[in-house]
Amino acid sequence: MTARLFPFTQRITERTVLWGLSIGFGLVVVLLGMAGVAAVRDSRAIRRNSAGLVKEQLLMARLLYEVQAEEDALAHVLHQIVQSEDPTARTRVLKDLAEADRDVSRLTTEAAQTPHADEWRRLAEATQSFSQAARQAIDHEGPLPKQVMESLFASHDKVVKLIHDLILRSTQHLSKVNEGIEAQLRNLADESMLLLGTCFVLATVFALLTIRFVRHSIGRIRWQADELGRVSWHMLQTQEEAARRFSHELHDELGQSLAAVRSNLTRGSTHDLDSLRNDCLALVDESIANVRELSQLLRPVILDDFGLEAGLRWLVEKFAQRTRLKVDFDTSCPGRFADETETHLFRIAQEALTNIARHAEASQVKIRLTCEEGMIHLVIEDNGKGLPAGVNDVIHSPSLGMVGMRARARQCGGELSVTPVQPHGVRIEAVVPENLR
Repeated sequence: MTARLFPFTQRITERTVLWGLSIGFGLVVVLLGMAGVAAVRDSRAIRRNSAGLVKEQLLMARLLYEVQAEEDALAHVLHQIVQSEDPTARTRVLKDLAEADRDVSRLTTEAAQTPHADEWRRLAEATQSFSQAARQAIDHEGPLPKQVMESLFASHDKVVKLIHDLILRSTQHLSKVNEGIEAQLRNLADESMLLLGTCFVLATVFALLTIRFVRHSIGRIRWQADELGRVSWHMLQTQEEAARRFSHELHDELGQSLAAVRSNLTRGSTHDLDSLRNDCLALVDESIANVRELSQLLRPVILDDFGLEAGLRWLVEKFAQRTRLKVDFDTSCPGRFADETETHLFRIAQEALTNIARHAEASQVKIRLTCEEGMIHLVIEDNGKGLPAGVNDVIHSPSLGMVGMRARARQCGGELSVTPVQPHGVRIEAVVPENLR
């Protein structure tokens, strides 16, 4: 509960420091890990793309090489048809045509997944047209007519033109692919530099914040150690003052009363026994009253018997009688709490009222005791002269009274705050967990 209410700015412990260091350096590690993951992811993507592009380039290079070989084969076929009239040569030409058709059909099938599949399909159709024209020319008896020769050469020119266009387009595509790979590499380098730079800047910021947190934590730990020393000294001083006060009270009040009773009881004269008896009773009643007062100063019995609310009411009544100040007390916590919680809150209120009586020069005091969301709120507010000029951090004041109140609040697992009240006055609030009895 306390950790949720005061997550960072209050009491600093070794666990708090380790927690801050773990978060700071954990963020740095996460940022560096993110940069590494992003770099690995991009490099893998580039490698996959590059592998696919290289595979495509190799396929296209092989296809272009083979199609150029087919172009030479078709040119040779054309030459054989035009120049040779030998039947054996024509049979070989037909065989070459059939083989060329099969090779072009195979290349077209392999190129179906490339960006130039349509060009390859048109090349296959043109090759088939040339083959048909070549077979017609071979089947023709005697010299070839001019019309057949023109059709044969036109078909061959179309095949050659498609092959050259395909080579040109493939070369342009390969150039674009190379440019794309270079652009991706440049983008990867730029993104990696930007990402690494951003991660470096953020890591530096987190590291500086962690260092600042550690310095602040060390300062807080030193301050808490000094405060603990002041609390210990304050406790010793308070104990010594209480011992001195009770010594004087016992010697001056109770001792004298008992001495007077002893004197009355040891008198030799038996005259006026009623007067001696009444005097002894008065001295005994006075001693009993003094013992009760000393007992209440040590620890009010009403606090143990009836709880914090009744103890605060008794404290308010005594304070109002002693100082003649107007004190308003309001509470919504009628139940009982843990003995330690009730004792510390009672002592905080007692110390606060003592400070008001000594320093505040107030005419009115308000005390409010409430319970909200599992927390006990004790508020003591006055309309006195307020905080001294130039004092901005009362909560870290070296005043022994303030140190004691703050230490008591922390002992209960809570915190103490001191703030000015407008137009003048001081507000002290202790917030501690509601530990029920």
